[in-house]
Amino acid sequence: MKRMTIDEAFKPTSRTITPEGFLCVKGVAARTGVYQYVSTELELPGPPRIVNVYRSPEEVFSPESMATYLDKDVTNDHPEDLVDSTTFKDVSVGHVRGVERDGDNLIVDMIIKDQSAIDAIQSGKSELSPGYLAEYVEAPGIAPDGTAYEYEQRDIQINHNAVVEAARAGKIARIFDHKPKGVPMAQRKVFLDSKKSRSIILDEEAASVVEEAISALEDLAEDAAKRADEAEAKADELSDKLDDSAKSTSDAAIGVKVKATLDTIALASKVVKSFDAKGLVSPLEIKRAAMAQLKPTRDWAGKSEAYVLAAFDAAADEADEKGEDEDDDKSKVNDSLTQFAKDAAARGLKPTQDGTDAYNTFLRGGK
Repeated sequence: MKRMTIDEAFKPTSRTITPEGFLCVKGVAARTGVYQYVSTELELPGPPRIVNVYRSPEEVFSPESMATYLDKDVTNDHPEDLVDSTTFKDVSVGHVRGVERDGDNLIVDMIIKDQSAIDAIQSGKSELSPGYLAEYVEAPGIAPDGTAYEYEQRDIQINHNAVVEAARAGKIARIFDHKPKGVPMAQRKVFLDSKKSRSIILDEEAASVVEEAISALEDLAEDAAKRADEAEAKADELSDKLDDSAKSTSDAAIGVKVKATLDTIALASKVVKSFDAKGLVSPLEIKRAAMAQLKPTRDWAGKSEAYVLAAFDAAADEADEKGEDEDDDKSKVNDSLTQFAKDAAARGLKPTQDGTDAYNTFLRGGK
């Protein structure tokens, strides 16, 4: 077995293959410092955003936490859920044999038994990312390197160790490689939607730019949605007002029509005594019916609207004149009766209607 050595840039120098073809290799599985998480991973409210989480040396290297690495399964990428007795046959490609601390880094010793995973590692897939359970405590602070954070990660319990394309801890969290290529730029995965269904691996600088752009777009989308809701509310309010106005206008129009019908029936009743409107509501048809009752020998059904209106107006004027004459006659009769009563009173008589001699004498002009 070759002894592994590490140079000043923390670049490994060996891997070994067993007679069975298994790959034995060590690598950095974790480090202390600030990690970045999407807020949805921590189940925080509000739109997705990047949250800085601090992993202190006391937590990363606590004996209880380090002990949970031993004998845990190695997976090729993270499985959809934690590894257990019902899933390990489908996802496990090896296991962790040992764990140790090296400065700020935590090193695991692994044996990889699955050939497809070995091929992937030998072809360059070499970063490591533990799958674990942990407690996230809101405790804002400043890490030793000057990075601000919002949460602290505590009580770290390892479930599996995944071989991935890009680790959250950056390029330092990787399998030791016998072909050093220098220290690459830190990379991480950027999620392009809140459901984490689409992602892209970018270097740190580009990732920050993309995340800021996504956040700005989400803010714009939220503002647009708010404005759309306000516009819809105003449209609903205007629609309600228009409905009320239309109803008011409709009620007024109905009132005008009803008054016109009643006025026409009243006028027709002057033209024809005991006029029967027969359920008609149209002023024109009421006038046509009145003329048909007044002058039944004419074919009023075939007469034009103008003809009917002119004839009815003439008949209405005539009825008004008759009404005025009758009123004059009644006035004259009332005047005669008044004078009659005055004459009777002057003669000392009281007019009666009981057939007495005094009344008969008065009627004959006697005293």
